[in-house]
Amino acid sequence: MKRIRTAVAAVTALLLVAGAGTVAAAPGAAGSDAGPDADAGPPSNLPGPVPDFVGDVLGTVNEFIGGTVDSLGEAVSGATPGGSDSAPNDG
Repeated sequence: MKRIRTAVAAVTALLLVAGAGTVAAAPGAAGSDAGPDADAGPPSNLPGPVPDFVGDVLGTVNEFIGGTVDSLGEAVSGATPGGSDSAPNDG
């Protein structure tokens, strides 16, 4: 009787390990709409690079956070194309 219990326990453990190995061998398969032949890597329809002034705007925001810029709106308007002339009206 002890041999049967040991054999059943061994078969059960083997089935559990085999089932876990199958799940681990296919990461991302559950809930993924990509087929097995899908290309790896980023999608090809990414937007182009941002304009140069975006870096200036982000730098201005960082300066505002650091306390070296007092008026964020004026500083950002000056960093964008058209300068402060293109700032929207308040009225």
